[in-house]
Amino acid sequence: MNRTTAIIITAVTALCCGLPGLGLICTGALAAIGSQSPEAMVGNPSTPEEVLIGSVLFACVGIILLVLPVVAGFISFRMAKPADPVYFGESIPPAA
Repeated sequence: MNRTTAIIITAVTALCCGLPGLGLICTGALAAIGSQSPEAMVGNPSTPEEVLIGSVLFACVGIILLVLPVVAGFISFRMAKPADPVYFGESIPPAA
């Protein structure tokens, strides 16, 4: 795998996993905050504990999705072969 492929893999996983992960983390945080305010829970048939458990699950799944691009980038760049040096038919002089 070359370096360009590694960059493309990292960018695709960042778009497909990283952005939805951030959205889930924000949704979980807002739901956790909303579950603690009684006036926000008036029309909701769920208990505040159920909403808090759901918001924590959203945040955990979001964190997992946010870590995936980091892991994919680390693995793909680790596997990428460095470019071979190009010699233009000249011999390299010995170091002085």
